Amino acid sequence: VSHSPWNLYRYLELFLKQNDFPKGPILLRSVSEALKKKELGDKPQKQKEILNLLKTYPDLPFILIGDSGEHDPDIYIEVAEKFPNRILAIYLRSVKHKKKMLRVRRLIENYSLTPVLLVENSQQAIEHAREHGFIV
Repeated sequence: VSHSPWNLYRYLELFLKQNDFPKGPILLRSVSEALKKKELGDKPQKQKEILNLLKTYPDLPFILIGDSGEHDPDIYIEVAEKFPNRILAIYLRSVKHKKKMLRVRRLIENYSLTPVLLVENSQQAIEHAREHGFIV
Protein backbone atom coordinates (compact mmCIF):
# COMPACT_ATOMS: atom_id res chain seq x y z
CA VAL A 1 0.00 0.00 0.00
CA SER A 2 1.44 3.32 -1.00
CA HIS A 3 0.31 6.92 -0.96
CA SER A 4 1.82 7.18 -4.45
CA PRO A 5 -0.41 7.64 -7.51
CA TRP A 6 -0.96 4.87 -10.05
CA ASN A 7 1.30 6.47 -12.65
CA LEU A 8 4.29 5.41 -10.50
CA TYR A 9 3.28 1.73 -10.59
CA ARG A 10 6.07 0.57 -12.94
CA TYR A 11 8.76 2.34 -10.90
CA LEU A 12 7.48 0.83 -7.66
CA GLU A 13 7.21 -2.61 -9.26
CA LEU A 14 10.83 -2.36 -10.45
CA PHE A 15 11.98 -1.20 -6.99
CA LEU A 16 10.19 -4.11 -5.30
CA LYS A 17 11.67 -6.65 -7.75
CA GLN A 18 15.21 -5.26 -7.44
CA ASN A 19 14.96 -5.42 -3.64
CA ASP A 20 13.55 -8.97 -3.55
CA PHE A 21 10.20 -8.08 -1.99
CA PRO A 22 7.73 -10.98 -2.13
CA LYS A 23 5.12 -10.82 -4.89
CA GLY A 24 1.79 -9.35 -3.94
CA PRO A 25 -0.68 -6.63 -4.81
CA ILE A 26 0.49 -3.05 -5.19
CA LEU A 27 -2.23 -0.73 -3.96
CA LEU A 28 -1.82 2.89 -5.01
CA ARG A 29 -4.16 5.84 -5.04
CA SER A 30 -5.82 7.35 -8.07
CA VAL A 31 -5.09 10.91 -9.13
CA SER A 32 -8.73 11.84 -8.45
CA GLU A 33 -8.33 10.53 -4.89
CA ALA A 34 -5.29 12.74 -4.43
CA LEU A 35 -7.26 15.80 -5.53
CA LYS A 36 -10.26 15.07 -3.29
CA LYS A 37 -10.75 17.29 -0.28
CA LYS A 38 -10.36 15.25 2.88
CA GLU A 39 -13.27 15.34 5.33
CA LEU A 40 -12.55 16.23 8.94
CA GLY A 41 -11.84 13.04 10.89
CA ASP A 42 -11.29 10.97 7.73
CA LYS A 43 -8.55 8.36 8.00
CA PRO A 44 -5.71 8.58 5.46
CA GLN A 45 -6.22 6.51 2.29
CA LYS A 46 -3.20 4.35 3.14
CA GLN A 47 -4.75 3.46 6.50
CA LYS A 48 -8.10 2.62 4.87
CA GLU A 49 -6.36 0.29 2.40
CA ILE A 50 -4.39 -1.47 5.14
CA LEU A 51 -7.56 -1.98 7.18
CA ASN A 52 -9.30 -3.38 4.08
CA LEU A 53 -6.43 -5.84 3.56
CA LEU A 54 -6.58 -6.98 7.17
CA LYS A 55 -10.33 -7.53 6.90
CA THR A 56 -10.05 -9.26 3.50
CA TYR A 57 -7.38 -11.68 4.74
CA PRO A 58 -8.37 -12.31 8.38
CA ASP A 59 -5.96 -15.21 8.89
CA LEU A 60 -2.80 -13.56 7.54
CA PRO A 61 -0.24 -11.79 9.71
CA PHE A 62 1.37 -8.64 8.34
CA ILE A 63 4.57 -6.63 8.65
CA LEU A 64 4.14 -2.92 8.02
CA ILE A 65 7.02 -1.27 6.17
CA GLY A 66 7.32 2.47 5.67
CA ASP A 67 9.42 5.47 6.52
CA SER A 68 9.66 7.90 9.37
CA GLY A 69 9.19 10.95 7.18
CA GLU A 70 5.44 11.52 7.21
CA HIS A 71 2.49 9.66 8.69
CA ASP A 72 3.50 5.99 8.46
CA PRO A 73 4.49 5.70 12.15
CA ASP A 74 1.16 7.11 13.34
CA ILE A 75 -0.90 5.05 10.90
CA TYR A 76 0.99 1.81 11.59
CA ILE A 77 0.81 2.13 15.37
CA GLU A 78 -2.93 2.82 15.22
CA VAL A 79 -3.44 -0.22 12.97
CA ALA A 80 -1.29 -2.41 15.23
CA GLU A 81 -3.34 -1.35 18.23
CA LYS A 82 -6.54 -2.46 16.46
CA PHE A 83 -4.97 -5.74 15.26
CA PRO A 84 -2.31 -6.56 17.87
CA ASN A 85 -2.09 -10.26 17.02
CA ARG A 86 -1.87 -9.68 13.27
CA ILE A 87 0.89 -7.08 12.97
CA LEU A 88 4.17 -8.92 13.59
CA ALA A 89 6.44 -5.89 13.28
CA ILE A 90 6.71 -2.35 12.02
CA TYR A 91 9.82 -1.38 10.05
CA LEU A 92 10.44 2.31 9.43
CA ARG A 93 13.29 3.55 7.29
CA SER A 94 14.93 6.50 9.04
CA VAL A 95 14.86 9.78 7.17
CA LYS A 96 17.56 12.43 7.35
CA HIS A 97 15.40 15.02 9.10
CA LYS A 98 16.16 15.71 12.76
CA LYS A 99 12.74 17.06 13.80
CA LYS A 100 10.82 14.23 12.12
CA MET A 101 13.11 11.61 13.62
CA LEU A 102 12.78 13.15 17.08
CA ARG A 103 8.97 13.06 16.77
CA VAL A 104 9.01 9.41 15.66
CA ARG A 105 11.41 8.38 18.42
CA ARG A 106 9.10 10.00 20.98
CA LEU A 107 6.10 8.26 19.43
CA ILE A 108 7.64 4.78 19.61
CA GLU A 109 9.57 5.30 22.85
CA ASN A 110 6.81 4.01 25.12
CA TYR A 111 5.07 1.82 22.56
CA SER A 112 5.61 -1.89 23.19
CA LEU A 113 2.61 -3.73 21.74
CA THR A 114 4.34 -4.52 18.43
CA PRO A 115 8.08 -4.44 17.68
CA VAL A 116 8.96 -1.16 15.92
CA LEU A 117 12.37 -0.97 14.30
CA LEU A 118 13.94 2.18 12.88
CA VAL A 119 16.28 1.04 10.12
CA GLU A 120 18.88 2.73 7.98
CA ASN A 121 18.62 0.10 5.24
CA SER A 122 16.58 -2.90 4.16
CA GLN A 123 19.20 -5.36 5.39
CA GLN A 124 18.52 -4.40 9.01
CA ALA A 125 14.81 -5.16 8.56
CA ILE A 126 15.62 -8.45 6.81
CA GLU A 127 17.92 -9.53 9.65
CA HIS A 128 15.27 -8.73 12.26
CA ALA A 129 12.60 -10.59 10.27
CA ARG A 130 14.87 -13.65 9.96
CA GLU A 131 15.79 -13.61 13.66
CA HIS A 132 12.10 -13.65 14.57
CA GLY A 133 11.10 -16.28 12.00
CA PHE A 134 9.00 -13.92 9.88
CA ILE A 135 11.01 -14.89 6.78
CA VAL A 136 13.47 -17.66 5.97
